[in-house]
Amino acid sequence: MHTPRKTSRSRRDRGPWWAAYERVAEHAYALGRLPRLSDGVPAAVVGWAAGQRRATMLTADQKAALRALPGWSDRPRADAWEKRAEELRRFITAEGRPPRVRGTLPGESALAHWYSRQRVAEADGRLSSERVRLLAYATRSI
Repeated sequence: MHTPRKTSRSRRDRGPWWAAYERVAEHAYALGRLPRLSDGVPAAVVGWAAGQRRATMLTADQKAALRALPGWSDRPRADAWEKRAEELRRFITAEGRPPRVRGTLPGESALAHWYSRQRVAEADGRLSSERVRLLAYATRSI
């Protein structure tokens, strides 16, 4: 089992936060990512991990332990957006064109829909300047 920090105290003395962390860590290391409900992991374990992103009273040890978990991110939505922008960049580089809604390549239609939503958000002024910059980078060759 993963031990996030060195301590001379027994596991029982570490407190409820560390006990919950150990439950999440056990699943995360077995899966190679944070557990999901679809993995058959109890909702309390999945919910605890999600709740730690909103926690404001974490110690430096606790923050470091969370960052060490496979798949942990302090900003999962931003990371997912950036990953999708990178997928768009790779698609355009490989195919020499933007993805098409009626495209035949695996995942092309979903990527085309995502790209369309980003262009609409940009036109409406709802895309941050950082995302506008990343989208421009991803599509620079078209």
